[in-house]
Amino acid sequence: MSLALWASILAGAVALAAPLILAGVGEGFVERAGRLNLGIEGMMILGAFSGVFAAHLIGPVGGLLAAAVTGILLALLMNVLVYALKANEIVVGLAITMLGLGLSTYLYQLWIPAGTTNVSVPTFPRLDMGPLTDIPLIGPMIFGQSALVYGTLVILVAAWAVMRFTRFGLQIRAAGADPASAALRGVRPRRVGANALLIGGALAGLAGGFIALGSIGSFTPGMTAGRGYIVLAIVIMGRMTPAGIALGGLLFGFLQSFSLLSQSTSIELPSELYTTLPYLVTLLVLVLTSRAQIRRHASRLRLA
Repeated sequence: MSLALWASILAGAVALAAPLILAGVGEGFVERAGRLNLGIEGMMILGAFSGVFAAHLIGPVGGLLAAAVTGILLALLMNVLVYALKANEIVVGLAITMLGLGLSTYLYQLWIPAGTTNVSVPTFPRLDMGPLTDIPLIGPMIFGQSALVYGTLVILVAAWAVMRFTRFGLQIRAAGADPASAALRGVRPRRVGANALLIGGALAGLAGGFIALGSIGSFTPGMTAGRGYIVLAIVIMGRMTPAGIALGGLLFGFLQSFSLLSQSTSIELPSELYTTLPYLVTLLVLVLTSRAQIRRHASRLRLA
């Protein structure tokens, strides 16, 4: 494959990884606080619809805000069901996913009835950094991305700083590691977990808006294509740390970009194999990571 094709694959990998990293950072907060959000897929797809609908009315920036608000509202619903109504968190998360998938399709069909042309909205353009973009191989990957990608990097660094240096980050780690001991020290685990889920919901909805407004500029039912579950796998692989989540997201983004662009080369493989390659490799890495974590945990227990 040519150098230009590899440059396109790497640039595509970063663009495809960014929304996964964005949602993964939010889920990292959630799991560090001892919660689990299986509703990421629903938050992302409904955020994507809200983002496109709002962008059609008030522009792409307003679309992103609407996507984030949608994620917050679904996270708020999840908090009410789990804490106020004592529902099972796993069941509620799956229900949120089904709600998001079904409601986004229903609202889309109301907005764009069958037989009519889909609505396209403005997207966030790629930034042109002049000669830096023309650097072979790495120029388009680093300096030719949209503002959303660079915004994701800012959020990633901010999440690392919050988790490491702030009182809120300390409370999240304490609530997730040992809720009883944290409560004795004045931390309210339920409140911390609820706030972490709101952050996770906002970033999951924002990630859905990113997918719709980053380059596509329109909504189609099911367009997130299971990325919410990939986010869960990335968070596990990355051990809930921002750096690990970023690496996991880049791995999946690279595999997906490779599978999309390699079909235009002389490598003759079935298209179905290209489509499943990112998911198969992610599953393999997830299994290997989980086994390594189990072995380390077993070793600590033996030493204790």
